[in-house]
Amino acid sequence: MRNFKKYFLLILICSSCVSNKKEDSKNISILGYVRGLKDSTLVILKKSGNKQNIDSTYSLKEKFILNYRKLVIQEGLFYLTFYTKAGAELYSFNFWGGQPKNIVINGNFETKKNIKVIDSRVNNVLKKYRVVPNKYSNKIDELFDSNKNQKEKNLIFKKYMDTIKKDQINFLFKNPNTAFTLDEFFRFNEKISKDSILIFYNSLDDNLKASNNGELLKKQILSKRIKIGEMFRDFKAKDLNGNYKKLSDYKGEIIVLDFWAYWCKWCHVQNKEEFSYLNEKYKDDLVIISYSLDEEKDVWKKSTEKHSYKWENISNLLGVKDPVAFQYGVKLLPHSFLIDKNGVLQKEFIGYKKDSLIEKELEKLLNIN
Repeated sequence: MRNFKKYFLLILICSSCVSNKKEDSKNISILGYVRGLKDSTLVILKKSGNKQNIDSTYSLKEKFILNYRKLVIQEGLFYLTFYTKAGAELYSFNFWGGQPKNIVINGNFETKKNIKVIDSRVNNVLKKYRVVPNKYSNKIDELFDSNKNQKEKNLIFKKYMDTIKKDQINFLFKNPNTAFTLDEFFRFNEKISKDSILIFYNSLDDNLKASNNGELLKKQILSKRIKIGEMFRDFKAKDLNGNYKKLSDYKGEIIVLDFWAYWCKWCHVQNKEEFSYLNEKYKDDLVIISYSLDEEKDVWKKSTEKHSYKWENISNLLGVKDPVAFQYGVKLLPHSFLIDKNGVLQKEFIGYKKDSLIEKELEKLLNIN
């Protein structure tokens, strides 16, 4: 009863503190009461993977209120970022949102560590997960302050990072039944055996199994990863005009299938230096298909326009959770495959170096000495 009164009072306070926010039954509200938050602090709401602001407001009397549309914004990771009047970033706070209910955030802006979403199991799990790496912070600081040479530091640092990832994976297995945990699991499933993925999947409740992410994980479990020397695995995805394209549409031609994303710097470098060159030189002998692992169409479109992807460019907008990427064993970006006219995967290229290995292998297929 006490929690209900606390909720009700906080909602009333926040709803009255910002006059330009209209109530709308189609909106979800984020209600903030943060001690020590100065008046006129700019608060911006964004969703992970999208640079566009969802909403913004200014704080007043240590309170703020933000809104997003129920039917437009999907469940996922959100960011609240606080700025001074001059535009300097003060603090960024992430939380799991998108559920069909209002969110209440409170805490102390001076300490910041205790800023949290009230009465939210999924966000309690997220908060605990975020501190998993902290126990290694002092050791990592000591490492970089030591007199060891840079190569030795890098090797030790990598070991710490590998240990942190193992701890994070263990945490996910111990806390499987939240939407955040399931979503985060996709970051690591390339490092986890299919048997272990099945154990994780079986630990989910029925609602999570029936969710979009649950269905994607099931598809990964049922899928078989392709190997070099095998026939390509067909798939379909949409181009930016909304037209479906299948890989099999191009059987009979030599194909470069390239996986990329807007956040991958080296993907854009490779696009500019290598694929543009190959597309021009071998335009009658080669089809380049860029498969985006972005999640937002606007982000994908802007990146395409900025970096001039002038060949086939498709996506299912599922990000790293895409079953197609899983089938093809995509771990790092850029990640490309050379497919011959018979549809057989001939070579795999992970990362990008300036000496064009793809062209050398392409010349072999074209019988160019």
